[in-house]
Amino acid sequence: MSIEVVSTVQDVTRTKGFVGRHLLLDVQTSTPRGINETTAIYHLLEGLSVALDMTLVYPPLVARFPFAGSELSRFVESLRAEGIQANAVNAMEQHLTKRQNEEAGISGVTVWLESHAAIHTWTEENFFSFDAYSCKDFDPERAVEYVLQFFDVQSYNGLDIVRTIDAPQQVRVLDSRRSEAA
Repeated sequence: MSIEVVSTVQDVTRTKGFVGRHLLLDVQTSTPRGINETTAIYHLLEGLSVALDMTLVYPPLVARFPFAGSELSRFVESLRAEGIQANAVNAMEQHLTKRQNEEAGISGVTVWLESHAAIHTWTEENFFSFDAYSCKDFDPERAVEYVLQFFDVQSYNGLDIVRTIDAPQQVRVLDSRRSEAA
């Protein structure tokens, strides 16, 4: 899948007040491959650091949600043990029962010495949002290609933003559907 450039960003080495590049992607997938796998998300974030020559401060942190379900279950149990039978407690129990049967999304984040990358998935929607920000410039096309290889991508759109101090930001729109329609 090629990246469709709607507007171009100038060479950032000539950009006045350059403070970083921010890449944002919203991606629709055709299958849950990758977006439903904590190991895939971990490897994506870890490998992206290498691919973009970023310095990992910590290994990626990846969690499936709702990760706090067990804490909420214990809280409801403690209320019941105290004899509390309030409507709110009943509502929490119903919510917990419903959530146990749902597939939950995954969130992952990695902290770079140069900033961060993060991903949030909605498995039931075959969708994820991704962003990477760095005060060290990086190749956005390489980042997009690297991220998308972990998934069965149907379409995506996003922004490549050159962030600046005391100068207008430069924004490039990325949209896979434009190239498919052309």
